[in-house]
Amino acid sequence: MASLSVANDNSIQKSAAVLYHYPCPDGAFAALAAYLYFKATSLPAIFFPNTVYNPIKPDQLPLHQFSHVYLLDFVGPSGFVRQLSSNVPRVVILDHHKTAMEALGGTSFEGENVSKVIDMERSGATIAFDYFKHKLLESGKNSYDEMIGEFDRVRRVFEYIEDGDLWRWRLENSKAFSSGLKDLNLEFNAQLNPSLFDQLLSLNLESVISQGRESLSVKQKLIDDTLDQSYEIALGGGASGRCLAVNADSVSELRSELGQQLATKSRNLKLRGIGAIVYRVPELENDEMLKISLRSVDIEDTTPISEGIWWRWTSKCQFFHDMFCRI
Repeated sequence: MASLSVANDNSIQKSAAVLYHYPCPDGAFAALAAYLYFKATSLPAIFFPNTVYNPIKPDQLPLHQFSHVYLLDFVGPSGFVRQLSSNVPRVVILDHHKTAMEALGGTSFEGENVSKVIDMERSGATIAFDYFKHKLLESGKNSYDEMIGEFDRVRRVFEYIEDGDLWRWRLENSKAFSSGLKDLNLEFNAQLNPSLFDQLLSLNLESVISQGRESLSVKQKLIDDTLDQSYEIALGGGASGRCLAVNADSVSELRSELGQQLATKSRNLKLRGIGAIVYRVPELENDEMLKISLRSVDIEDTTPISEGIWWRWTSKCQFFHDMFCRI
């Protein structure tokens, strides 16, 4: 386990558990914000990467060892928060996805031992950044000044992460940064890569952008070749209309940009402005199980398509396991 201290049954002080969306840069940087906080305070924390396709279950966690559970950029499947809150003193949710808003918007999760910050105008990384930096500031301790300075030093990188995660692309060279970060091929699993947070802190914005500029054209050629192989599918057996899809096993790491361009192509062909990226996830160890990433443009909302099938994600980007109907 990636931790700042070793937790065991005999520990006087319980640890915090930090579950973060994996393998997503936004989730990794949300975890980095938590890491900076716990490093500054010397409070024990254990970091758990949490995948959408195989989310952590409560019985996989030593809940009796935790004083807090933080859910960063992914709240988990239905019922997960309720199970956690029944077994740990405090649950904190920092998320920006539409599904989190829907699942946790009711009064049943207000008060008691569950607190949440859900803001669809920010990304998980910047929500966590603001949350954990504020916790240091409100303590008023001068000993935290150095770490607050570290927060400020990396703020711009967090802004680039948010700009790409929310598909705004407003910052200069934002796409080059996103491309350069992918090129680094960082392992965002803090348990497999104990140096993850040091690696993220050592990123040089200009160097990442420079690398990304060089690779953008190469990646666009791969995307163009894949778009040429797109085909029409019926969503929900045709009940939800039709859109374009591509098989993307060989370029699954480019699925976000590929999906955006595929959705645009689909709209231009008078189909729904949705692109379906179909690929396999090796970690599932089941070649017959397909993962489909739905990316939409304009006012398209893919939530109704995947609702009730597997797990809902944001209105612009949906993931679910299912078979589909090829035209």
